[in-house]
Amino acid sequence: MKVLRALAEWMRVKGRSAEYLSFAVRRASGLLLAAYLVVHMVDISTLLLGEEAYNALLEVFHGPLGLVFDATLIALLSLHGALGLYSMIVEAGLALRWRRALLALAWAGALAVTAAAVWVMLSVW
Repeated sequence: MKVLRALAEWMRVKGRSAEYLSFAVRRASGLLLAAYLVVHMVDISTLLLGEEAYNALLEVFHGPLGLVFDATLIALLSLHGALGLYSMIVEAGLALRWRRALLALAWAGALAVTAAAVWVMLSVW
């Protein structure tokens, strides 16, 4: 019960600063990226079941579902990276006067990278 209460408090948005919310997004994206790594290892391990099993799995991810997964992965990577860079700069004591602008730049950069990657994926698909 304490774990659920802690998670509910962690997800509470009202009254939180943009920096806190960005930190929460970075934390959540890190957890999701770690989960993706496990899924990817399971995906790769289907090679042990044979070429047919692996090709069947690849067919599942070849369509629109694969595009959604890839776009989500790009979004998570760009958000985690950009917000991580923001945290490194601020925690090093650099550019403290421009923290808000730097945070906005991190979000804008991550969203721009995600949008560009999705556009490329859709144009190639």
